[in-house]
Amino acid sequence: MKYMKSEFAIIITIILLMFPCRGGVFAAEPIVFNGDSIDKQYFNSEVMFQQTLYVCGKYSNGYGRWLYLSYERVRDPEEVTIPGTAAYDSVIAVQPNQMLVAYCPDAQTSGIRLGATFNDLVATVTAHHSITIYGELNPDNNTRPTSRPDVGDAQLIICNTNLEYFCAEWQGTYGAASDEQFARQCVKTGKALANIDADIYAVEEIQQSDSSLRCLTNLLNARTAPGRYSYVYDGDIEKSVYSKVGFIYRTDKVVPVLELGHPYTNNILYLFNQYVQAFDEISTGERFVLSVNHFASKLGDTSYAYATSNAVRMSNVRHLADFLNAKLAANYYEDEDVLIVGDLNCNTMEEPIRFLDSLGYENLTMKFSPTEYSYVYDNNVSYLDHAFASPTLSGQITGAAPYHINADENGSLAYYYSTDTSMYRYSDHDPIIIGLTLSGKSDEDSTRIGEVTTAEPVIISGGCGRLSVRSETAADVAVYDLAGREIAAQARVSQFEIALPKGVYIVRFGKSGKKVVVW
Repeated sequence: MKYMKSEFAIIITIILLMFPCRGGVFAAEPIVFNGDSIDKQYFNSEVMFQQTLYVCGKYSNGYGRWLYLSYERVRDPEEVTIPGTAAYDSVIAVQPNQMLVAYCPDAQTSGIRLGATFNDLVATVTAHHSITIYGELNPDNNTRPTSRPDVGDAQLIICNTNLEYFCAEWQGTYGAASDEQFARQCVKTGKALANIDADIYAVEEIQQSDSSLRCLTNLLNARTAPGRYSYVYDGDIEKSVYSKVGFIYRTDKVVPVLELGHPYTNNILYLFNQYVQAFDEISTGERFVLSVNHFASKLGDTSYAYATSNAVRMSNVRHLADFLNAKLAANYYEDEDVLIVGDLNCNTMEEPIRFLDSLGYENLTMKFSPTEYSYVYDNNVSYLDHAFASPTLSGQITGAAPYHINADENGSLAYYYSTDTSMYRYSDHDPIIIGLTLSGKSDEDSTRIGEVTTAEPVIISGGCGRLSVRSETAADVAVYDLAGREIAAQARVSQFEIALPKGVYIVRFGKSGKKVVVW
C-alpha cells in the first residue's frame, strides 16, 4: 500500500508539470516584465511576475473587463522630453510596449483605483503583451486619500482646481444635462472644496457670468460657516457658453486689493480665462499676487495637437508675462511676490512651461512633487495643472502637491454617470494644493507692530485704535485701506495721528511705505 501511494504521488506530480493549472504550485513560472514581449514559451502558461505592477488604466464593456498594467506609472512623453526632438520620438516608439493588457473574467474592476499595485501577480499569458488574471483581485495601495496632502507649515493654503462647473441653465450644452445631475455635481464639488479647506480657491472651467462663482461660494459657506467665503467680483454678468476662471477666498484670512487684472482685453474667448489679483493676508498685512489661468485646450488627435494648438497656448503665456512685467515694472502691486496657477493644458516639457521657466518662475510641482501628476490620459500620467512662483516668492512656498481624488478614480463615479455623491471624481483633474508662509516683514515688523522704523527717519505705530507717524523731518503723509482708497492725507508734516478701527492699513510717508496693523 505504501508503494502504491508513492507511485500515485509521482504520477500526480508529472501531470501537474505537464498540464499547468490555474493557481497550481508548480505552474507559475517566475518572470519579470520590463516592456519586452513575453516569450512564446510562456503562452497558455501560468506565470508569476516577480515585481510590482502598477494599474495604469482600465477598460470595460459588455464583454469583459481589462486592466492596463506596467512596471511603473507611465508618464506622458511630453512630461519627460521636448516635443519634436529625437529623444521624444524615441519615447513615443517605446511607449506602446510598456503596457500589459490584463483580461479579468472573474472579478469586478470598478473598485480598483489607478496607481494600485500588484506584487507577485499570478496570471496566464495569452500573447506577447496580454495576460488573463483569474479569480478575485486584491491590489495594494488602493486606499483613497481622505485629507489634502501635507504642504508644510503654511499660513495660507491655495487650491488650484479645474471644476468643469456649469450651472443648470446650460443643460445639454456643457456640464450637467439635468437638474438631478447638477444637484449631484453640487454635492460632490461642495464636499471636495470643503474637505480641501483652502484660504483661496483659484478655479477654472466654470460658466461665464457670476452664477457659478456665486453658487460655489454658497456651497462652501453652507458646509463651513455663513459668510466665511466670498468671491472676487469680475463684472462678468453676461451668460454665455464660454468658460471662465475665478477666485473664491476666505474672508477672515485674506482680502483682495487693487483691481482685478485681465491679461487679455479684447478677445472674448480668453478675456475671462486669465485673471490676476493681489491679496493681502489680514493677520500680517503681507501681500502677494495670484494669477489663475486656463490656457487653450489641445485638439483631439495628440499627434496633431502640439503643432496646431501650441501656438495658441504660447500666446496665452506671453500675454500673461507681458501683463505681469508691465504691472511689476510700474510697481502697481507694491510687491513682487507672484504665484501663477492654472490648468495650462501643457505637459512639463512643452514650450509654454519652459517659457515660464526661462523667465525665472520656479515650477513648484517639479520642486516639491516631481514624480506626481494631476491628470491621466490614455493610461499616461502628466501635469496639466501647474503652479509657478516668482523668485521673490519661491522661498515663501512651504510645499505644493496634487490631491489624488479625481484623476485616479473611476470615471463612472462622475455625476453624469452614477448616483455617487462622494467628493471623489468631482472633476477629471486633480487639484493642486500650495502652501504659503508670507515673510516679507521681519519678526519686529509683523502683526501688532508697535513701533517700526522705516527706511527714512520716521516711526510709524499702530495700536489701541490709533495710528501715528513721527519723524525728525517733514514729508507728505497718506493713509489708505487695503483696497487702495485714501482715508486721510496731510502735506509736509513731521507728526501725524488718526483714530482708526481695528484693521490693516497702508501708510505712505515721503518715499517710505508701510502696512500697519491697528489693534
